[in-house]
Amino acid sequence: MKQDRAEDIRGNPVTPGLPMAMLAELTHRCPLACPYCSNPVELSRASSEMTADEWGSVFRQAADLGILQVHLSGGEPASRRDLTEIVRHARDAGLYVNLITSGIGLTEARLRELDHAGVDHVQLSLQGINAEMADWIGGYKGGFDRKMQVAEWIGQIGFPLTVNAVVHRQNMDRLPEMIEMAVNLGARRIEVATVQFHGWADLNRKTLMPTMAQAMQARAVVNEARARLRGRLVIDYVPADHHAKFPKSCMGGWGSTGLNVTPEGLVLPCHAAQTIPNLDFDNVREVPWR
Repeated sequence: MKQDRAEDIRGNPVTPGLPMAMLAELTHRCPLACPYCSNPVELSRASSEMTADEWGSVFRQAADLGILQVHLSGGEPASRRDLTEIVRHARDAGLYVNLITSGIGLTEARLRELDHAGVDHVQLSLQGINAEMADWIGGYKGGFDRKMQVAEWIGQIGFPLTVNAVVHRQNMDRLPEMIEMAVNLGARRIEVATVQFHGWADLNRKTLMPTMAQAMQARAVVNEARARLRGRLVIDYVPADHHAKFPKSCMGGWGSTGLNVTPEGLVLPCHAAQTIPNLDFDNVREVPWR
């Protein structure tokens, strides 16, 4: 059967680059209620989530296309009782497995089980540098203390750790302390991720959007810390798109480096694509990924 081919504006054939990573949104369920959540306002129901075996099929198809790593995300992936089985499927497909988690719902025993199943790396999200800020933003009393305990277990087990520090108007001024916290937790990397305003975050833009002055100061803090901590901590800084000097291609070009799969199986070129009007996306339950 003849296949449609991609062409540029002059009619020349274009061979798209293959993505190297996929974001697997296992569920939209989450014990936290962060106002900056990038999940869609209308969340997927648990009854619509793909099964562990369906995720296994997705992982095998992804690996066949050349994808190297999978980021298990949500919601909170620990909300899935079959998370260990899903991890085994990803490992059996030969993928590098990164678990992106709030830490809520993880015990030491469960982390060791996930280690044996094949998790290679853990990315732990932090909402603040103390319980007062973190629990207020996350809407979960005791959440910060739980995260600190999970971080300790992560270190004991030996997982490489990335701290995901989500920054916004309410906490961006505490960025130096967030970076020092990552060092103290033994993290190899911190992602300073400014809130991007789609999904739930867009509804709370007024209270979350950093000022330009805050954004400029954050850039200075990151540059200083990179120089001071070179060789000890990798620092990635993701500024808000709204503060960019020039327009840029979304995600560096849709599908060029990664693809998203939603809990019910939609394959998206980026996390926010569902919010763009008049676009339709295929479901991997119905259409092979290739």
